Amino acid sequence: MQRLSISIILAIGIAMFALSGCARGEKPATTADIMREYAADVQSEVDLKKDLAEQWEQGSELAQTGRDRIRDGEEMIQEGQSQINQGKREMAQGTQLMQDSERRFRQNFPGLQIRPGGATGGTTGETSSAD
Repeated sequence: MQRLSISIILAIGIAMFALSGCARGEKPATTADIMREYAADVQSEVDLKKDLAEQWEQGSELAQTGRDRIRDGEEMIQEGQSQINQGKREMAQGTQLMQDSERRFRQNFPGLQIRPGGATGGTTGETSSAD
């Protein structure tokens, strides 16, 4: 009895499998179909590899551009710092020259006042804070 029910279930399964294949209306894959599927898979892999290579090249160019910009920026910073230092030196020299000039003026012309709009001497220069 057990063999009979297994045989019946097996027969029904085979029949259903056969009928499902016929109902789909598809024919079994041929060797050519399998080759085309393989070629499509390989082409997808090739496309992916090309895309990855292009992305790598773009990344490489972008990284080089970034390095160049950093180098240029550092050079600009150094040049700017040099300009700042030169400006500070020139300010110090100018201030010292002004102070020396005012001191010598006071020594050589003690009776004259140095102040803007002053009555004596008609000077228009600035006085130092060290009167």
